[in-house]
Amino acid sequence: MADRITYGVGAHEPIWHRLRTGNTTADEWARWEYETSRENLERLRELGVTHAHIACCKGFGLEQEKPLIERAARFAADAARFGIATDIYIQGYPVYYESFLAEVPEAEGWLARRQDGDFIPWGGQTFRRWMDPTRPEFQEYELRLFDYVLSRFRAHGVMPSHAMLDNTVPPPFWSASARLSFREHLRRTWAGTDLVREFGIPSFDCVDLPHFDPVYFPADAMRIVKDPLLQEWARWRSRVCCSFVAQVRDLIHAQAPGMTLHTSMGCESLRYNTLFIHGVDFEERLAACDHPGMEESGWRPGVNGDAGSIQVIMDERHPDAVPEREQGVRVATDSRWPKIAQNYGRPTGGGFWGEFDRESKLVALAHGFTFAQHASHLGSLGPLAAPRQLKDDIADVIAWGDRHISVLAGRENRVAPIAVWRSTASLGFIRHRPVLEACIVEQMLYENHLPFTILLDGGLERFLAGRRLLVLPGAACVSDAQVRLISDFVAGGGKLLLLGETGTRDERTRLRRTHAFAHLFGTAMPDLERIGPPHWVPELDFGRVPATLRARHGQGEVALVRRIALVREPDLTRDPYMPERQVMTKDVLPPANEAEIMTLIDDLLGDGVVRAEAPRTTLVEYWKRGRDLVACFANLRKGRDGGPVTLRLGDLTAAHAEVHQLLVDEPVRVPVHDGAVRLDALPRFAAVVVPGVL
Repeated sequence: MADRITYGVGAHEPIWHRLRTGNTTADEWARWEYETSRENLERLRELGVTHAHIACCKGFGLEQEKPLIERAARFAADAARFGIATDIYIQGYPVYYESFLAEVPEAEGWLARRQDGDFIPWGGQTFRRWMDPTRPEFQEYELRLFDYVLSRFRAHGVMPSHAMLDNTVPPPFWSASARLSFREHLRRTWAGTDLVREFGIPSFDCVDLPHFDPVYFPADAMRIVKDPLLQEWARWRSRVCCSFVAQVRDLIHAQAPGMTLHTSMGCESLRYNTLFIHGVDFEERLAACDHPGMEESGWRPGVNGDAGSIQVIMDERHPDAVPEREQGVRVATDSRWPKIAQNYGRPTGGGFWGEFDRESKLVALAHGFTFAQHASHLGSLGPLAAPRQLKDDIADVIAWGDRHISVLAGRENRVAPIAVWRSTASLGFIRHRPVLEACIVEQMLYENHLPFTILLDGGLERFLAGRRLLVLPGAACVSDAQVRLISDFVAGGGKLLLLGETGTRDERTRLRRTHAFAHLFGTAMPDLERIGPPHWVPELDFGRVPATLRARHGQGEVALVRRIALVREPDLTRDPYMPERQVMTKDVLPPANEAEIMTLIDDLLGDGVVRAEAPRTTLVEYWKRGRDLVACFANLRKGRDGGPVTLRLGDLTAAHAEVHQLLVDEPVRVPVHDGAVRLDALPRFAAVVVPGVL
């Protein structure tokens, strides 16, 4: 268990990158040199910094970066003498091609290509190009680079605590090497299968990578990805990149026991049909590294006014985008990924992302204290060249955290009797609607303060035990195996809530002739099959499903709400050839028929579940710490109190609770009346500890 608040500083961009991007000051070289100076280390120690993040390799090529690696290793040795641990940053697939090719001329053949044969730049940074993930020469180069990096740190008698392997989610790529790799993936995955029966072709020998007409049929315009080979193309891209990440992880573990590997899932990935667009299967990523992260900047915690119409911009980081505070997001939280990751034993901490003023920082800190399993870890507070005022505006919070460390550390698991299933095939292969419905149903649960977690496909086997209610929002694609798992859950006493067009397709997006969960309703589910144009393929006449449906099955119960009604339909017409690829944060609002759905959820759950009553802009997470329940509340609204708050204990019995309010020195003992704890005020954050009830 942590004994103090930890926080760090960092700079992952070397001076050459800063010069090329123009992200420099007039005296940038001096600032660069100061970062690793003894004077800076002394300042970091004075500021209480526990770890520092430093650039080690950024893709300029090993020969140019050897001084950079030496700088990082020397800094780590010096920092260790000041009691500061070092994390290192290493680039993944993109390279700065001018210097990289000067060192390795043959690497021009390793560069990734678009379907038209051109190079793939890193966004607007034309001096960076993506490498082809299937080229073994590049993978071998990267492993040699890592080997060299670790040898230099070993020579200085110190090893980094973590390595960040960045940019391992490339855009779609085309090459002869990729084509052969894709074919091999297909042969290996489907060995022994009747290919004509599964794919309609006799062999994979002539399979090519898909080419898309950029005008009439852009890849991201597919409403439903129906071709099984296109689906396999997405899964192959995920496995290629995860294999590379896992190789790096294994090398680190072998050469530096105790050192861990961090990598990113991408940006805003819980608002995309990520598997098809990005080639990312979350569970494969979770298995490939030690610390998977996700950059959900569009969901930074806070309250952003009332819902309303705004300018629609495809990329919310576009310079012409309306600022987030004006986008009409009612309550924003980036805690979805921590809920997912924690199921797989991947704890998360807090952090800042552009919060500058004190009140915004307090909102971010309160949110981290509430939803992070390692809530005592604040992440990075500022640049490696740390200013003296680095923590001035939150020094009192850090001091409070040190005194109240017991409520921020030692958290074991979320108390989450409700689980929401994010169906990989539905979210990966049906554009937009299933992702939006998952987001808004989760938002409803957040704002109604229910204890829930989020499961991926493998979670149906691994993490359903002990859940009381499973919610499937718009999970159209369900395999027969998943139907059996969920049916067994209900038969054993679980409650199941089907929302929207859940269960209407199989894992290949093929329409089912019978609803996947019709058997759970006995004779209550009508015959839905119809055959008609344009293809005369049997399908479900979903309009014949009753608006609501409910039945007992075994020891459990199943209910259905046919429609997840949106507050407003999203605008997908920005450009007929480039429709929105992601769910916009402005559209993530609880459903218009929230009252109907919540009434059903309350009835299915019964009275025995721990839950809270609070303003919608106050969010809560429920934690197990030993036998204690620790309910954490974050007021995300600036300029307004987050109370009153009532914590209802359900079936749990206690005489009192201990309340830790942020910036209040002593915890307060509060009696439990009628099975509930009440706080009249919640300025920013509070932890309610109910001892010995779990």
